[in-house]
Amino acid sequence: MNDFLIIIPAFNEEENMLTVINTLKSLNSPFDIVIIDDGSTDQTATKAKECGAEIISHPTNLGYSAAIQTGFKYAKKKRYPYVIFFDGDGQHDSTNISDMMEAIQMENVDVVIGSRFLQKRNMKIGFSKMIAINFFQLIIYLTTNKRITDPTSGFKAYKANVYEKFTKSSEFFYDLPDSNFIIDILLRELIILEIPVNMFDRQNGKSKIHATGLKPVIYMAQTLLSILIVVIKKKGFIKVGGDLN
Repeated sequence: MNDFLIIIPAFNEEENMLTVINTLKSLNSPFDIVIIDDGSTDQTATKAKECGAEIISHPTNLGYSAAIQTGFKYAKKKRYPYVIFFDGDGQHDSTNISDMMEAIQMENVDVVIGSRFLQKRNMKIGFSKMIAINFFQLIIYLTTNKRITDPTSGFKAYKANVYEKFTKSSEFFYDLPDSNFIIDILLRELIILEIPVNMFDRQNGKSKIHATGLKPVIYMAQTLLSILIVVIKKKGFIKVGGDLN
């Protein structure tokens, strides 16, 4: 077993799965890979098995948050010192994995976020999504006095002292863990480091989180509500959920 675990949450990513896994394996780097198949109805799991990947399958689609927590719990069970989340849609650049690995091993760093905005990139970002990103940049700054350039990035690395905290449902209660999760981590006085990464436009399939129409508005409203809960919870006014080990 290696010290690093690459966790890939996936839902109906059969068109991207082979490329994502094979690209990671071609790096010949010291990490293990696990696919969290979130109840896919296509051939996602089959494609992953063809590559010899470790797979954990949810019996039904439980959502991105549940896939993340399953990854955390698997990593804790196996006692990985570090985990890196890597999207199954082909948008993350595998050549940045080594940068993430190096950064998360630094002293006084608890979480690393791969940011597409620290250097000029060619990835196209929709108008509504850019508004959401700018809005949550502001919310994070107002609530934590910290600046995060890419609050919606799914390319993240965690040390065990962080991810193990979130294997309990009382500590990880999100439907969509984005800016709300970042604020939670910062309010715990943990250190987040952003590093520049490259991201690609999605080639196949559709985003399951950031879509068009009213979905971005609903996403922003849900995230704002979750941020409010995080802040209130931090102040000790409420307790959320119960521990599930």
